[in-house]
Amino acid sequence: MLSPKLYKNSHAYDLFMRVFGFEASVERFLRSANIPPLENGSILDNGCGSGTIGIHFLQASKQTRLLSTDLEPNFLDAAIKKAKRRGIEEESMSVGVANITAPDQVETLDGQKYSLAPETFNLVCIGAVLGYSQDPAESLRTLIRLLAPGGFLFNLEMCETALGKYVCQRYHYNNISVAEMKAILSDEGCSVSQITMSLRYFPSCMTRTALIAKKL
Repeated sequence: MLSPKLYKNSHAYDLFMRVFGFEASVERFLRSANIPPLENGSILDNGCGSGTIGIHFLQASKQTRLLSTDLEPNFLDAAIKKAKRRGIEEESMSVGVANITAPDQVETLDGQKYSLAPETFNLVCIGAVLGYSQDPAESLRTLIRLLAPGGFLFNLEMCETALGKYVCQRYHYNNISVAEMKAILSDEGCSVSQITMSLRYFPSCMTRTALIAKKL
């Protein structure tokens, strides 16, 4: 089981995810997700970690910009390095510090603070980060408000199996239930689907499930 200490070193974390196949299994799943590529669009990857989800969708799109945010600047550095390894042009991606409790409030690495405008993004990505919010339900509503009409929210969330619950407990991850997330997304004017990851997506299938919402 992954040690919580690994989260303190973003580059060691990124290497672990690649060497043990977690990143590859996530990307296999992302290629199968029913989210169309963007053109002249905008992506927000909130709580980006080492950047896998947002960078994947950026590479699948054309003339699109990505904003990757995380509470820890060292993970932003890891995401920037991953983008460079994959040949992403520097002007296509920006990063900022943001807390999932207030995901629309961003601070640049040089200390400039700004607010994200409603209906700004065509795709919002999150991956097992809502449970670190002081109010996960309100954070989810804020993320939906940042979506433009017709935009998608992709959440690679912790699943509710015994193993998923154990991992949440180990990492002090206190999320609302998948059923409550679905209800909030529906109330905010989204169509919602849940995708259970098959063994084809091992090892990420052991602890993750996917929610895809489209803002109507």
